[in-house]
Amino acid sequence: MKKLMLAVAALCLVFACSGEREYISYRGHSMGMSAKAMVDSLLAEVQNLAVDTDKSGETSTVLVDTMARNFSITVYQQNDTITDILENYSASYNDSTSNLWQSLHDQFEKEFGWPNMGKHGDLHKEALFKNDKGTILLVLLNTYSPTVSVRYSTSMTE
Repeated sequence: MKKLMLAVAALCLVFACSGEREYISYRGHSMGMSAKAMVDSLLAEVQNLAVDTDKSGETSTVLVDTMARNFSITVYQQNDTITDILENYSASYNDSTSNLWQSLHDQFEKEFGWPNMGKHGDLHKEALFKNDKGTILLVLLNTYSPTVSVRYSTSMTE
């Protein structure tokens, strides 16, 4: 009986360790894919995106909206493994960023549940969503240049 229990425990351990980690998705793509593949996919799927070679480097690739110039995506990597993806939205008035923040907040809440709200004021809001796949930090800054940023991270702790 003891040998059978040990065999079952060992088998469970093998199956638990052999499963690949699941990652949060970014625009329908797993953040477990290579950074180069993610950038190539985004360039192919999102109109008017281009690589900003002046701001890109060894550890990050910056994609900018060539038409509106109020949206950018930065893919952070380490040895072609994605660590974070940062979206930045800027607007000329506070209502547009507040509405965008609320829309994103509601979308993430459906998937991740209620967030940890670090700050919750009219001019500055932060919401941290996390699960066993990664974390998402949603930030609103309604100051002189209103912005919303969303950081998708493969790390499971903040």
